[in-house]
Amino acid sequence: MSTEEKAPAPERISVVIAEDYTIVRDALSTMLSFEDEIEVVATTSSGAEAVRLAVDLEPDIVLMDVGLDELNGIEATRKIFDAAPDVSVVVLSMYEDEDTVARAVGAGARGYVPKTASREELVQAVRTIAGGEAFLHHTVTGAFLRRMAPLADQSFAEERLTDRENEVLTHLSQGMTTKQIASALNLGEETVKTHLARIYQKLGVSDRVQAVASAIRRGLVP
Repeated sequence: MSTEEKAPAPERISVVIAEDYTIVRDALSTMLSFEDEIEVVATTSSGAEAVRLAVDLEPDIVLMDVGLDELNGIEATRKIFDAAPDVSVVVLSMYEDEDTVARAVGAGARGYVPKTASREELVQAVRTIAGGEAFLHHTVTGAFLRRMAPLADQSFAEERLTDRENEVLTHLSQGMTTKQIASALNLGEETVKTHLARIYQKLGVSDRVQAVASAIRRGLVP
C-alpha cells in the first residue's frame, strides 16, 4: 500500500515583541499570529527584558519599540547586537526622523518600520529580515540616506559597475526586495543575489542599506 508524503512544514519565524503600550503589544501579537509561518514566542514592555529574552530564547527577530521601560529601544538593540548577534532587531517606532533612524541602524537594527506602516508592510519586513536581508520602510529611507550620505566612503572602487549591476542598484535604491528586482529585470533571484554580492564588493559595503547610501553619495543613482 502506497502512502502519501506530507509536504514539509514551512520554517517558523520566531518573534519577540518589545512594546511599552499593552494594547499595541497585544494587537501586534494577534496580528502576527494570523501568519502561519510567524510565531510570537514572548512579549515585554521592558528594554532590559527584551535583551534577556533575546539571549535566552534566541528568536529570529525582536520587534523593538524605541520608548521602553528600564532601557530604551536603541540601547536594548545595541545590547542585543553585542550579546546575541544572530538575533535580528526590527525597530517599530512612531518616530521617522533621520536621527532616530540612524541611531537605530547604528545600534545594529536590521530593519526600521514606522508605526504608520500597514500590516502587510510589517509582515514583509519580518519575512525579508528573516530571509537574511535588511529592510528600511520607504518613508524613512530618505531620512536615513540624508544622514548617512556625508559619512559614506568617498573613495571609488577601481572596478566599475556593469550596466546590469547599475540596473540592480537603481531598483535597490527604490526599496525593492530581491524578489521584486528579479521580477522587474526578468532574472532569477539567485542571479540578483550574485549581482548584489558583486555590487557590495565593488562599493566596499556589506549590505543593501550601505550600498544605497554609498550610491547616493557617489551619484550612481538619483
